[in-house]
Amino acid sequence: MSEYTTESPASLEKRARQRRALITLGVLVLGLFFAFWYGLSYYQADENARAARPPAATCTPYVAPALTPDEVTVNVYNATTRPGLAGSTSKLLAERGYALGKVANDPTDRPVPRIVELRYGPQGQAAAQLVLTAMPRGTTSVRDARKDTSVDVVLGSGYRALRPESAPATEGALPMCPAPSSSPTTPASPTSPSPSAS
Repeated sequence: MSEYTTESPASLEKRARQRRALITLGVLVLGLFFAFWYGLSYYQADENARAARPPAATCTPYVAPALTPDEVTVNVYNATTRPGLAGSTSKLLAERGYALGKVANDPTDRPVPRIVELRYGPQGQAAAQLVLTAMPRGTTSVRDARKDTSVDVVLGSGYRALRPESAPATEGALPMCPAPSSSPTTPASPTSPSPSAS
């Protein structure tokens, strides 16, 4: 004859509570696992994106090789309406030993510089560095695509005189990353310079 054991209601309730606790714990563990997995995947994706990103462009300070004025050719341009400005300034630069190139009105359509604008190409950075030491405070510089080492000295509306030779060159350094010219430095049209250049 078989004997049957009947569990009490309290025992059944206890067993049900244990099952619910195990289910709750399992759901919690799974939730934590998926949260950790998602966070790890996001972090790895961010690291991969940063590794694939090209390095930012940097500029290193430019140390100009030693040059003397007679090794530098300067073109002197008058961007104002003041007659004779380029001619008189070119004579002063020649007295300081610079080799003269063109002396004329500014042949470009760039805005008139406030004081002086130096224009030079990639090969003329050392020459521009030297010319800058003779320029007054407020001189700006623009790099263009010319192939030679010449430097354009473009005289603006606020130009009055060169820096005195005895004055310290407090601004005698070109910017580490000069802005490229946004307009050509070749003549916009083949017109002859007006008499105000010399």
